Amino acid sequence: MKKYCLIFVLLLTCIAGKADNLLHLKDKAFNYGAKVGFNATFPIINSLSFNGVEATDTRLQYKVGYLAAIFCRVNMDRFFIQPSFSWHRSEGEIHFNIPEENITTGIPNIEVIEPIYNLNIKTNSLELPIMVGYSLVKEGPYGLSLMVGPKLKYNYNVSYTSNLADTPHEYISDSTPFGINIAAGLGVSIGRLFFDFVYEFGLNEVEADFKDKKESTPANNNLRIDKRTNVMSFSLGFLF
Repeated sequence: MKKYCLIFVLLLTCIAGKADNLLHLKDKAFNYGAKVGFNATFPIINSLSFNGVEATDTRLQYKVGYLAAIFCRVNMDRFFIQPSFSWHRSEGEIHFNIPEENITTGIPNIEVIEPIYNLNIKTNSLELPIMVGYSLVKEGPYGLSLMVGPKLKYNYNVSYTSNLADTPHEYISDSTPFGINIAAGLGVSIGRLFFDFVYEFGLNEVEADFKDKKESTPANNNLRIDKRTNVMSFSLGFLF
């Protein structure tokens, strides 16, 4: 019986030691970590046109995307610099109308209140944010910090599909895949665990002409969009 009690005490001691390691993070000049989370894209649409006809009743519908990142952190008292390398998959949907008189017979129809067309956007990107942070709270295992910094973005896979025709159409563009965003966030930490909430806004507008992927010439089914990045993300991570 004494043997089992001793084993039980040893197990409790090990668990308590691990819990203490999770809840208490020693100050270091350098840390590294990883995080995963979700994002929601709300692109700011300045203009959207189909074959030169301006869309009306434009509405946005966000969809949940995903992210994963690794990072390092250089600590300087309450300040820190945190460069990261991250992968993002974001999705969104734009609902809109195209005046019927401009795309068919030229005879105006009754105005449609609810949007009847949609444009689905899916983007896979590699991103390099460099955040500068300040710890507002740094007491015991708890921390609260503010972060801000630039983010370099490379969209390596972008998909635009629409129901403008009887069958879904996919569009391609030769616009630059690179972008620059500014990001600001709030971080809450409990020992080694942390939660980040980040909002990012595109510094450069994406103004691009798209053509139907199946069309050999850009004469038909052309799509033009002028938008700016607008993303919110939430992530959970672990700091080593």
